Amino acid sequence: MTITAILLAFVGVFASAYGVAAFLFAIGLWKTRKALRRDFKQWPSVSVVLPARNEAEVLERTIRSLLAQDYPGEYEIVVVDDRSSDATPAILAHHAREHAKLRFRRITEPNPPSPKKHALAKGIEIARGEIICTTDADCVFHPLWLRGMISYFDDSVGVVAGLTRFKVASGREPLWQKVQNLDFMLQGYLAAGAIGMGITSSCNGSNLAYRRTVYDSIVGFSGFADEVSGDDVLFAQKISQTTGWKTVYASALETIVDSLPVPTLRELFHQRFRWASKGLAYRNSMKFLLFGLYFFYMLLFSVPIVALLDPSTLPFLGMIALWKLAWDWLVIYEGCRLFRQQDSLIHFIPFEIVHTIFTPLFGLGGLLLPYRWKGDWYRQARLNGILHNRKSSSRTAIPLQGVEPNCGK
Repeated sequence: MTITAILLAFVGVFASAYGVAAFLFAIGLWKTRKALRRDFKQWPSVSVVLPARNEAEVLERTIRSLLAQDYPGEYEIVVVDDRSSDATPAILAHHAREHAKLRFRRITEPNPPSPKKHALAKGIEIARGEIICTTDADCVFHPLWLRGMISYFDDSVGVVAGLTRFKVASGREPLWQKVQNLDFMLQGYLAAGAIGMGITSSCNGSNLAYRRTVYDSIVGFSGFADEVSGDDVLFAQKISQTTGWKTVYASALETIVDSLPVPTLRELFHQRFRWASKGLAYRNSMKFLLFGLYFFYMLLFSVPIVALLDPSTLPFLGMIALWKLAWDWLVIYEGCRLFRQQDSLIHFIPFEIVHTIFTPLFGLGGLLLPYRWKGDWYRQARLNGILHNRKSSSRTAIPLQGVEPNCGK
């Protein structure tokens, strides 16, 4: 058997598995519509916890949006000032004096391994609500966001995840940001589809709610506290693996949260490296799926070369390309229809090209390359024999203070 034949066989097998997975995600999205909602006689108390580091430019907008929530029960806003050096502390002090619902806590400890999880844990320590809702300091919410998220909690539900989309206030995003938004929403669609099939694979910490008792029962973020990222995905996976609580995905339009995209391509690379850096901490089934996807996409890189060397393979390779295109369209179309985001479908073709090329590059880059976040440099994975510090096989993130590696250029 020739190398070309072996390569084509691999492409065919992985393409078949890809189609099956996409079909299951689409079914899960359809099932998400059936998630039950309830109208409480007495709505549970809620604490909205958000970390903020140097967010003075956007924080007031977020606070006003949270203060405008139409929630029938009691709720509070707990903001954790994570070592800010801008006007964030002054903004929080001003709003805390004006609004009893808002409390804040300032962190001064230098260089925690995972700044966001550290800040969230400090905020949850002082939170009073029965339900914890986490979000980010650059988000904007529908007035019924809180009520919508909490309505999905029945007696068996411990976690409710929601969709976040990128949205610029001016509405004049460049094309690459529109493609970025579709790619970002796809992550939410896949999370919703998996949860609809009964598998908690992912979620987003900018739009997440869980019972305080669940958080306490699994001892918060213990077990992955040193991972820079993962306050959402690893947390939800831990609940799924170690407790009997259900996770549901909110599909009501008022539960969608608007966040700001990163403003530059350089920051986009660092963001995606950070998100991918927690891949080795996933449970084994998720790692198998994730690295299988990376391998399939890398196989697709070889398709143009094979076609040039052996033009007789063109019909088969063309069929593979159309096969992937069709399944991707199905999942994205179902997700956009479920969440009423059909306007984004116009960017499907450029998304398809960019997504296929950069998904494995970001995934592997997050494990191998340093990345910058909130002014600090981190290197997450230390794979034996690959990175310079070969004596350690730890995945613990190390802040690289004062180091300016040539990354992301």
